[in-house]
Amino acid sequence: MVAESECIIPEDRYYWIEKHVWARPLGDLVEVGITDPAQGLAGKMLVCRIKRAGRELKRGASAATLESGKWVGGVSTPLSGVIKEVNDVPEKDPEALNRDPYGAWLFRMAPSNWAEDAKELVTGSQGVQEYREKIAQDGIRCGH
Repeated sequence: MVAESECIIPEDRYYWIEKHVWARPLGDLVEVGITDPAQGLAGKMLVCRIKRAGRELKRGASAATLESGKWVGGVSTPLSGVIKEVNDVPEKDPEALNRDPYGAWLFRMAPSNWAEDAKELVTGSQGVQEYREKIAQDGIRCGH
């Protein structure tokens, strides 16, 4: 795990940096959530609504809606597939996304074609380095 401007960036995730989302393969499913820089930009989370299990989504579609004191918007899914599991923790306690954005995942999907979608994301040391550059360029602060 690497920290930049107090933002935590685990090397074991796949990142869609522009959308501030991460993905992590878990067996046949892929877990998805928001990144630490995302929660840093949004501030204190007030509301989290996640699409229900069974929904089929294309890469880039909104899979959840988040509201904070300074931001309201959708969370884009970094892969295509069907939502199989929804984490009710951030829906009941939205600030869980501020405290632990990598533990408070949003949903798990059965991917349509993970091998192809993963090519559009960055991971490992390359992902960390690219995200560090984005954090520095945009002046993002996470502060836990």
